Amino acid sequence: MSGNKFSFPSIEHLTSVAVGAPEPIFTGAWTTLELQPDAFAPQRFTVGVVVQSPNERLYFKLLNDFQKFDCVYKSNFSIASLREIMAHAESVLRQAVKDKTAIPEVRFSTSALALDKPRYTSGDDWEETVERLFDEVVVMATSSSKKRENKFRSIDTSEARDLVNAELKKIANMDFDRIVTQDNQGVLTTIGEKNHYLDFNLAPPRACGSVTSAVFKTAGTVELNLLKSSRDLTTYARMRQLADIGLFLLLPQKNDLEAKEFVSIEKIIGEYEWKLERDGFRVVSLSSPSDLASEIYEWAKPHLS
Repeated sequence: MSGNKFSFPSIEHLTSVAVGAPEPIFTGAWTTLELQPDAFAPQRFTVGVVVQSPNERLYFKLLNDFQKFDCVYKSNFSIASLREIMAHAESVLRQAVKDKTAIPEVRFSTSALALDKPRYTSGDDWEETVERLFDEVVVMATSSSKKRENKFRSIDTSEARDLVNAELKKIANMDFDRIVTQDNQGVLTTIGEKNHYLDFNLAPPRACGSVTSAVFKTAGTVELNLLKSSRDLTTYARMRQLADIGLFLLLPQKNDLEAKEFVSIEKIIGEYEWKLERDGFRVVSLSSPSDLASEIYEWAKPHLS
């Protein structure tokens, strides 16, 4: 055995080189949506998850497959009634999203639904947090649905723009730089005494547009992206007196989601598409980045001459 002695670094040295643990991107409260099908029986079932950061809008995911209820109740409880109750829950929560209602203040017009006491949670982002909690606590979800969800990968708007831009460069060649904003970013503008960031990435002459992601598991995320993108584009178009506004949505692959989830996302997009087209928007929704790039180039070409 050698006579060398080991020396340990001092506490002061360790403190000087220590790196703090990264803060979670999303922090807030979470709760479960509880369903009591029979007012005279004590059984309650967790049928959804709601999360919210302080002073921010809430996010939620609800059960949309009721096969297990059919097995439990058989003919003793109408699945059609359950669908109506869950449709009411979704309607109330969607309104709470728009109003930024705090979790304890959400009220349902039926005693069959109630939110549990909020608890602390955190995660990489709210989407991941909602999905993780839903997977952990909503045992009435079918196992096949959970397996499909585990394979699904969300794409945020920044990544969606990168995917579409890669295809647009091939199609537009030298015109690419005249269509896409510098650094694929929006603009910082001053309104009154305040600075505001308007997030869009398409600005050919005399027009403005945005590539926005709809590749998410929950319709609520898609709705939020649609609302933000359309608001920023409308503001910029009014400031610059532009009449041509394009909103290009990258959709999830249909086979990557449960049919009911995909239909829910399509429904949200359909509602916004109708409203936006009344306001002069051109709205295009496709699941292929290359097809979406082609539509963007066709939209932008008349403004390049």
